[in-house]
Amino acid sequence: MHPKINAMDTTSEFILNEAEKLFMKFGMRSVTMDDIAKHLAISKKTIYANFKHKDDLVISLIGRTQKDDVCRIKEATKVSANAVEEIFLMMDCVKDILANINPIVFYDLEKYHNKAYKMMMDFHQVHIYETVKTCLDRGIIENVFREDINTEILAQARVAQINWTFGSELVRSGKYSMYEIVSQLTTHFLYGICTLSGHILINNYTIKQKQTIQ
Repeated sequence: MHPKINAMDTTSEFILNEAEKLFMKFGMRSVTMDDIAKHLAISKKTIYANFKHKDDLVISLIGRTQKDDVCRIKEATKVSANAVEEIFLMMDCVKDILANINPIVFYDLEKYHNKAYKMMMDFHQVHIYETVKTCLDRGIIENVFREDINTEILAQARVAQINWTFGSELVRSGKYSMYEIVSQLTTHFLYGICTLSGHILINNYTIKQKQTIQ
């Protein structure tokens, strides 16, 4: 059964939505414009009327994803009671984002869609860095993060962790999911920067998460 365009979607949004599903499942290299047209039951001419080429489509998709991520991050910051909870809420967002992504997507981006890959890396270096640094500064003020930490260094280190995960052989080999690795690194990161009060919050939120899963 072919997907149907939602009345609220424009043609370009419809193409992006469905192309994203294919990319996330099979990777970007293996999905051609012919595959997308066939999946949507539309002509390639319609696709090219909205996107000049496949790279243009991928760039548009990455741009839209980043806008969505910014909204999620702002919401997590807004509703969190403290900096530790903010990071736990961020991890919930990450879990949702990574749930249906084939890890090969990030390899394909780096190798075959350089401009889109650079957009992603720039987003990490600017927006993710600023988000992490602001959270670390907040945690120091709230006395849940140690006051002697260098927030600039640790924010850069956190971005480096995220970037490493995307290219890790542990992920590409299928041994671990991206979320498993990010989750382990986040726990290690948190315990290293928290005060005693922060450690108590980590334990409380961890217990709460386990109860929610059960």
